[in-house]
Amino acid sequence: MSCTVNNIGSQGDRIAALQIKMREKGFDAALIMNPRDVYYYAGTAQPGNLLIPAGGEPVLFARRALEWILEETHVQRVLEAVGFKTIAEVVKELNIGGVLGVTEDAIPASLYNKIREAFPDFVLKNISPLVLEQRMIKDSDELQAVRDAASLFAVLHRVVMCNLCPGIKEIDLSAMILGELRKNELEGFARNRRWDASLHPEGLVASGENTWKISGHAMTVTGVGLSKSLPWGASTRVIENGDLVVVDSGINRHGYHADCSRTYVVGKATKKQRDVFAAVLEIQEQVVRSIHPGMIAGEIYRIAENAACQTGYRKYFQGYGKMQGRYIGHGVGLEVDEPPTIEPDSEIIIMPGMVLAIEPKIIIPDWGAVNLEDTLIVNESGCEIITPVGRELFEVCS
Repeated sequence: MSCTVNNIGSQGDRIAALQIKMREKGFDAALIMNPRDVYYYAGTAQPGNLLIPAGGEPVLFARRALEWILEETHVQRVLEAVGFKTIAEVVKELNIGGVLGVTEDAIPASLYNKIREAFPDFVLKNISPLVLEQRMIKDSDELQAVRDAASLFAVLHRVVMCNLCPGIKEIDLSAMILGELRKNELEGFARNRRWDASLHPEGLVASGENTWKISGHAMTVTGVGLSKSLPWGASTRVIENGDLVVVDSGINRHGYHADCSRTYVVGKATKKQRDVFAAVLEIQEQVVRSIHPGMIAGEIYRIAENAACQTGYRKYFQGYGKMQGRYIGHGVGLEVDEPPTIEPDSEIIIMPGMVLAIEPKIIIPDWGAVNLEDTLIVNESGCEIITPVGRELFEVCS
C-alpha cells in the first residue's frame, strides 16, 4: 500500500514551501482537511487531518485506518484523533496561537463551526488560495501522472470510432466508453472542488440537438443527461446519420486528471460542419502558439476571443446569448477543474509546470456544436499538447 504518485521528498518539499508562504501571509498554523489537499501534502487519501505549523514538523491525525496511513504517509508524527480534542491538545503542546488556516472553500459550514468551537482563541483565515496556488505548479511525478491519464484518451477514441453509428443511443456509447476506461485503471469518478459539481467518470456524450442545449451546470457543451436530477451528459437519444457528436471527458487515473474532447460526425461531414470545425481548430492553434511562461492568463482569453472574431463565429464562441461563457480553459490536476481559470479578468502569471486544458467551442442554436479540448503542459519555451488523439473532425460510418 505505497504511494505511487507522490514521492516522500516532493511531499516534504511541498509542506516546507507552504510554510514559507504561511509565514509571509501571517498564518501560525494550517489545519488541512480536504482529502485532495491531505493527499497532496501527506501522500495518503485515508481519512485524516493534517496540522501544519508555520515552522516545525507537521502532525497527521488519523480519523480511521491508522495502520494504512502509517504505511502510506511520510509524515513522521501520526496520531489517532476522531474529533478535535486531540488536535487541540497538540496545538497547545506546540504552543501555537494566533491565525489558523482552513480551506474555507472545501469544507462544509458545520465543520467550519466545529473548528471555530474547538479553537476559540484562534482567528480562522482562508488558506485555500495558498494551497491552490502551490498546486498549480506540478512536479515531475505529477506531470507524469497527468500524462498517464491523458494516454487513456486513445482508448476512449478507439471505442468511439469502433462503435459510433446510426441507431446507437448516447447512453449505450457512454457505457462502452466507461467499461473500456475502467479496464485501463480509470478511477470511479471525476473529482471537482466545487461543492455543487457532479461529473460522470467517463465524461459526457452529446449528439444532434443535445449538443447545443446548454445545461446551467457548466458553460460548455453539456448534453442533457438522463433526468432532471442531473441534466448533464449522455441521454437516451438515438444517434442519427449526419449528427455531430461531442465526447468530452475529464479522465481520472490514479488520482490525477486530464481533460479532452473531440467532435465526430456520423457519415460524411457537410461543408458547414467542416467550416465550423476549422474555425474552432484555428482558435485553439492561435491560443496554443501564444502560451508561454510569464504571460498573464487573461491575455490567453483575449487571444482566443480575437481569433473567434477573425473566424466570424464570435457570436457563438463558448456558447450563445445568456449561456455564453467567458473562458477558454482551466487548470487540471488532482481535480478536473482547478486554478488557473483562463478568463479575461485573470491576472495569474503562466509558469512552467502548469497543466492547462484549452477548450474552444462554437455552439450554434438549432444547428449543433463543435468542441475541441486538449490538455497541455507549460514548459520553459511554450507548451506541449499531451493528448494522444488527432485534432480533426472525425467522420464515422461514412
